[in-house]
Amino acid sequence: MMGIIILIVVAVFIAAAIYLIRRSANKKRTAEPPASATAVPEDFAPPEQKTNRTTICIDQYADDHQWLKERWEMAEEHRKTEDRSIFPEWYYDPMTSSQKKWLEKEGIQVDQPLTKGHASDLIDLHHPASAQQLEILNFFNIPLPKDLNHTRAMHELSLLFRDPEKQKAWNQRPPSQLQKERARFFGVKLPKEATESQAELLISDKVSVLEEKDDPRVDEWDSIENIIHRLSDEQDLKEVFSIKKPGIALIITALEKLQEEGQSYVHSEDNIESVVQKLVELKPDLRLNS
Repeated sequence: MMGIIILIVVAVFIAAAIYLIRRSANKKRTAEPPASATAVPEDFAPPEQKTNRTTICIDQYADDHQWLKERWEMAEEHRKTEDRSIFPEWYYDPMTSSQKKWLEKEGIQVDQPLTKGHASDLIDLHHPASAQQLEILNFFNIPLPKDLNHTRAMHELSLLFRDPEKQKAWNQRPPSQLQKERARFFGVKLPKEATESQAELLISDKVSVLEEKDDPRVDEWDSIENIIHRLSDEQDLKEVFSIKKPGIALIITALEKLQEEGQSYVHSEDNIESVVQKLVELKPDLRLNS
């Protein structure tokens, strides 16, 4: 009799255990959604899961940059009139795949089709103006922002050179101060009415002859020009050396004084502090007030 009771109790425990296991499994299946329901659309994903993109409306973007709006309006007018004096034919071609990839890499999406020219303008907004662009704009005293980008500079130049007289003035500009110093250094006598391009040709011909002879002046001038370039950054001069920007003639005078004291141009390039010291010695008011 006792054996039968024990068997009944064991059977009850087994049945209860099976019931609890099945109930737990059912709860787990109910709590876990199917795999297809776990994918959340990007628009409803938490901010940290969204792709970092910026959608650009061309018209709205141009409104934020009046000069760019004027450029694109001008491009559209020239497209209709088939005037290619400023915007080349390729400007109106569809955006290339490489341009699209570049914009996407920068996190920029557009809400309408772009031309190759539009895309090029957007891309060059992220590049600084070139040295030649700055040289031309400074020659005509065009007031521009300090952080001038390549597209804005190109736009201003296109407006500037619509005037044939401006183009003529640039082509016939006189030699720059740096050219004059370079000509003097290499012993080139420039004609009184020489233009910048004529001076460059005369100097280049002389340098070619000196290069064939392995004349040390060629390397010396490279050092001089590198020093002049280093001492042309006003922000760097202010923060690093606490001086104002010196003129080219003063820099060369300082370098010549240092050479007389036994310091070569190449050595001066490697020891720019000594050049700054000599500049201040020659012109004390270069030092900024502390």
